[in-house]
Amino acid sequence: MTIAEAIAEGARQLDRSGVAEARHTAGLLMGHLLGTDRAQLLVRSPEHIDDALLESYIRLVERRAAGEPLQYITGRQEFYGLDFEVNRAVLIPRPETEFLVEQVIALARDRHASFQEGPVIVDVGTGSGCIAVALAVNIPRARILAIDISPSALDVARSNARRHDAASRIEFLQGDMLSPLEGRGLDRAVDLLASNPPYVPSRNPHLLQREVRDWEPREALFGGEEGLDFYRRLMDDGKIYVKSGGSLVCEIGYSQLEAIREIIDPSAWQLTAVTSDLQGIPRTLTMRRL
Repeated sequence: MTIAEAIAEGARQLDRSGVAEARHTAGLLMGHLLGTDRAQLLVRSPEHIDDALLESYIRLVERRAAGEPLQYITGRQEFYGLDFEVNRAVLIPRPETEFLVEQVIALARDRHASFQEGPVIVDVGTGSGCIAVALAVNIPRARILAIDISPSALDVARSNARRHDAASRIEFLQGDMLSPLEGRGLDRAVDLLASNPPYVPSRNPHLLQREVRDWEPREALFGGEEGLDFYRRLMDDGKIYVKSGGSLVCEIGYSQLEAIREIIDPSAWQLTAVTSDLQGIPRTLTMRRL
C-alpha cells in the first residue's frame, strides 16, 4: 500500500467516526508518523509503506476515531507562533487564549517606563506553560512566576520553557491558586496577574465536545456549579498581591461577562477592557487594581 492509499483509507475511517476534516487529519497523522511536513508528504505519497508502518498508522487513526484529540496523539500544539509539548496532564492551548497574551504584552509595553527591573508577572493555572513561556519570549525583562496545582502539568510546562530557552526566566511553583506566593515578599508587588482559569459550569458537562469532556483534565475545565469559582478566588486573593495600578487579565467563557461583572469588588478592581475574539465573543477581561 502506498502512503497516498493509506491516507485515503485513514480518511474514510475518520469520516465514518464523524471526525471533522477527516482527510486533513489523516494526512497530519501520517506526517507525524513519518516525521515529515505536508509538502514532503505530497512528494512521498507514491511510496510504498511496509506492514509494520501501516499497522502503526492505523493505530493512530483508531485513537483519533475514538475521540482522542489530535494534539495528544502528536504531542504538539502551536500557540502564539511557538511549538508546545502537550499531553493529557494539561489543557490543549487554544487560539482564543492568545488574546490574553496580547493584552498582557500590551500592558507591559505601555507601562515600560514604570518598571525599573521589568514587570513581575504571575500566571495562575499555567498548565502547559503556554502563557508564561509566550510572555517570557516576548517580554525578556519580565520576572515570571507560573503556578499550577498539578505536578504533572508543571513537568510539561518546565519542558516547554526549556524548549524555548525561557527556563531561567520563569519560576515554576506548585500549589493551589495564589497560595505559593505567600511569604515570598510579593504582597502588593505583582504588576500583572494572568490566568486562563477553569470556567466551564460543572452542571453543563454535556455541552462540551467529547474530545474535551472525555480527554482533557477535568481540573483544568470545570469552575464550580456556575463556572465562576476561580474568578472569585482570583479577585479575592489577587487583592493581596497585585499592586495599585497593576492588572488582572483573565480569559472568560462564553456568556460569562455579565455574571463576572456582578462579582467584581468595585472597591478593589476596575474593569478597564473587554477583548472579544474574531467571532465577536468576549474572551478576555482586564481589571485594574485600585
